Amino acid sequence: MKFLFSFTLILLAPQALAQSDSINLPNIGVGLSGFWYNPDQPAHGLQIEVINGAKAFVSWYTYNSFGQPLWLLGEGTYSGLVLNSELLQFSGGRPPSAWSQADPQVSNWGSVTIEFQSCNSASLNWSSVDSGFGNGALELIRFSSLMGQQCFAEEEFGQQIVFSFESGELDFQPVFADLPVNFEESIYELDFRREVLPAPLQGFSGLRLTGSNRSDDLAMLVKKAVGGLAPNTTYSIVVDGDIATNTPFGCVGIGGAPGESVTIKFGASTIEPVAEERQPENYFRLNIDFGNQTNGGENGLVVGNLTNSFECSGTAPPWELKSLSTYGEELLISTDSDGVLWLLAGSDSGFEGTSQFYITTLRIRLERQDD
Repeated sequence: MKFLFSFTLILLAPQALAQSDSINLPNIGVGLSGFWYNPDQPAHGLQIEVINGAKAFVSWYTYNSFGQPLWLLGEGTYSGLVLNSELLQFSGGRPPSAWSQADPQVSNWGSVTIEFQSCNSASLNWSSVDSGFGNGALELIRFSSLMGQQCFAEEEFGQQIVFSFESGELDFQPVFADLPVNFEESIYELDFRREVLPAPLQGFSGLRLTGSNRSDDLAMLVKKAVGGLAPNTTYSIVVDGDIATNTPFGCVGIGGAPGESVTIKFGASTIEPVAEERQPENYFRLNIDFGNQTNGGENGLVVGNLTNSFECSGTAPPWELKSLSTYGEELLISTDSDGVLWLLAGSDSGFEGTSQFYITTLRIRLERQDD
C-alpha cells in the first residue's frame, strides 16, 4: 500500500525525480530500466526492463479512447540506443478468484520505438492499429531507477570489486574515532560484528556498527585494504553500498536528530585509516580527512544519512535497506608503492545517543588516471 501510494503521488506530480544526466551513453544497458513518463501527461507511463540477449520488456500503462485503463505489453530488442517492440493488448480477463471464468483475448496493438538521449531522457514513437492512437510521438523523462543501478557508470570504470557479507567479514575491520582517549567503554557501547539482519531483512547478513555518541562527535567506520592495483597510481573511484537502518525521519534528539544528524560517508584513502591519539586535546582522531559530521572530506564523501523512508511516529519502524553512492562526486585516490589503497564506509554522528546500522554490500569501481 505504501508503494502504491508513493507511486500514485509521483505519477500525478509535475516533475520527475532529479537524477544525474552527466555522461554520454554507449548503448542500452540495465541502468535504463525503470519507469518513464512525460510530466505534461503524468497519469500514464512506461515501464522498461532490460534483460539478457539485447532484449527488453516494455509495459505501457495508458488509457483507451473511452478513458478506460489500457495495459500494453511486449518484448522487444535493442541496438545501440534504440529499442523496438511490438505491443499486445489484453481483454476478457477476470479477478484471480474468478479466473476460471475468464476467456482472455490477445490482439496486436502496434509497435513502439524508444530512443534514449541520456540517462534520464528518451523519445517514444508509436504506430498503432487503434485509431485512437494512430501514429504519434512523446518525449519521456525518467521517473525511477532500479536499486543499486547508476545508469551507465560501469562503462566509465575498468575495474570493480563487490563485497557481500553473507559468509563472513571479508577482512573488514572497524575504526572508532572522535572520542576521548580515556573513554568509558560501558557508556560508549562500541561494537562491531557480522550477523544476520533483524526481521524483515533476516535473509541478509551485514556488518553491524553500534555506538553511543557521548562526545557529540562520534565516527564509526569499516575499512579494508584493496590490493592488486598499479603502484603509485591515481585512480578515479566510485563507492556504492547498501545499508540497513530502522531510524525514521523527522524525529527530535539530543544534539540533533537520530537520523538526519548521523551522516553516512563512503570513501577511500592511500594510507590505512586509524584512530590516533591527539594531544593536548586527549582525543582519538582519524589520520585521514573524513570530514566533520555533516561535512565530507577528501577521503570520506557524504552519501546520505541514517534515515529510512518511515516518518517518526512513536512506534518502532521496520528495518529497511537503503542504497547510497558517491557517483557524481570526484574521488581521486593514489595507491601506495605496493599497489594498495583502503576502502572505507561509515557514519559521522552529531546525535548524542545510540546509533546502529548494518552495511550489507559495498562495491568499489576504479578507473586508472594516466598522466
